[in-house]
Amino acid sequence: MQPFNLTLADGGQVCGRLSNIPKLQENARIPLLVCLHGGSYDAEYFDVNEEYSIATISRSMNIPVVAISRPGYGGSTPMQPAALGSQDTYAQQQGKYLDSVVLPAVWAEFGIPNGAAAVVILAHSIGAMIATVMVGSHNEASGYPLAGLITSGIGSELSPGPQKLSGDILASAPETITFDAVMKDALMLQLPGKDLTSTEMTKYTKHLNKPIPAGEYRDINTTWLQYWHQYSHRVKVPLKYGLSEFDELWVSSNAALASYCAAFPMSPRIESEIVYSAPHCIELSHKSKAWLTRCCGFAQECVEWRNSGGAGTASKESGAE
Repeated sequence: MQPFNLTLADGGQVCGRLSNIPKLQENARIPLLVCLHGGSYDAEYFDVNEEYSIATISRSMNIPVVAISRPGYGGSTPMQPAALGSQDTYAQQQGKYLDSVVLPAVWAEFGIPNGAAAVVILAHSIGAMIATVMVGSHNEASGYPLAGLITSGIGSELSPGPQKLSGDILASAPETITFDAVMKDALMLQLPGKDLTSTEMTKYTKHLNKPIPAGEYRDINTTWLQYWHQYSHRVKVPLKYGLSEFDELWVSSNAALASYCAAFPMSPRIESEIVYSAPHCIELSHKSKAWLTRCCGFAQECVEWRNSGGAGTASKESGAE
């Protein structure tokens, strides 16, 4: 994937990585897949190397991909707390900003010129929190067509151990938080305890490790589950959800899977699964290619759903890899 830097309507910058976007015919029936990373990563999360890159999968399906470094990461302009009103939480501020400013610019730059039909969002962890606000806030005036949402690394109940750890970290009131590399490998990848990813991935831990703004870390750990239904209940596009079997940060069970999906009553189609033998960061695990292949296929189906006018009865599907 290639780096990009895009100037936004408000004068800010958004940086990230994009795949080799093909020259398409006008009104091609393909999605523009926009990826949002989680906390302590940036856009390179989706493009670590050739083996662990969504572009390896998407190119074979002729799907253009744009991985965004969210505000405050990878050279993208940080969010200004007062930009959208001090009453909003961090996720609310950033989700609304992405919907109203960032995604319209990404669509104009990479979607329209290449004839893509609509945007599908692929989001992980804290990125999935923010994407839920973004998609729940989306409307016809947002400035880009939206066809679907894919989330992983998030759930409906936090695991008690990491939740206590977050409280200890936030007690010192830091502006940013940088995780210890060994601790991060344990939380995100279950290393060295389980064989869920290549040990070679530890070579990238330091490079991929980015300071996480305390605001988003506090939100996901203390306030998000108090108000997330306010946005999940307004999601009106198809949803794909993957809950890792060995997610250290979220409770993983069939009941947790069902609870998360029940929070999206307006979604016309939900595909959900427990991704067995996967850690929190599915995209960095042995299951990366299988998961991302299913995500790209779902994104294509979302475009077909939108092109049909959103026709068809609502369906809820669950399963396991």
